Amino acid sequence: MKILNTLLLTLVLPLALMAQPGANNAEKATYVIDNGNSSMVIEGGSTVGSWDAEVKVIEGQFSVDMEALRSGENGNSIFELSTFSVPVENIESDSRRMNRNISSYLKEDDHPNVTFTLKSAEVTGNEGSEYEVLVNGVINAAGADHEVSFTTTVSVGDNGELVISGTKPLQFSDFGIDRPSAMLGTVRADEDIDIVYNLVLTSR
Repeated sequence: MKILNTLLLTLVLPLALMAQPGANNAEKATYVIDNGNSSMVIEGGSTVGSWDAEVKVIEGQFSVDMEALRSGENGNSIFELSTFSVPVENIESDSRRMNRNISSYLKEDDHPNVTFTLKSAEVTGNEGSEYEVLVNGVINAAGADHEVSFTTTVSVGDNGELVISGTKPLQFSDFGIDRPSAMLGTVRADEDIDIVYNLVLTSR
């Protein structure tokens, strides 16, 4: 019996240690977007000047392996994205007409959210507590998928918060959307738009 107990202990103990946090599987911290301190603006131009619309609400939850991030490890498992979506009703400009156009062009009735699905996020460089991350994923807007690849900056704040910032150029045609127009087509939006974002994430 003593021999059997010793054998079981020899087999079970390593498995138990492997199952404990931090043994082989890195613990990931969960972060959510702090909408009160975050910003995202859609910027564009037209035949009569520039325009912009502010994203008031962003729903997102991230998991981050902070130990791997701080140690400068390079891999796609550092960041995981559970959810990231923008309710179309919360994209607002200073013009009621433009707000109606946003709802119409993004097909809000059938597709109430603009979503982003993360495929990979790889740390490509860092300077102190600021990291350069190459992101690959899919944006879905107006019911159409568009694959994107872009570089973003991730900073770690003094209180442990994460700040994700950058600018992502897009085009209306990426989502099968015709350039918005008004006044019988005499006023038309430019094809190109920029998504300017500064997202503050706090741990749960």
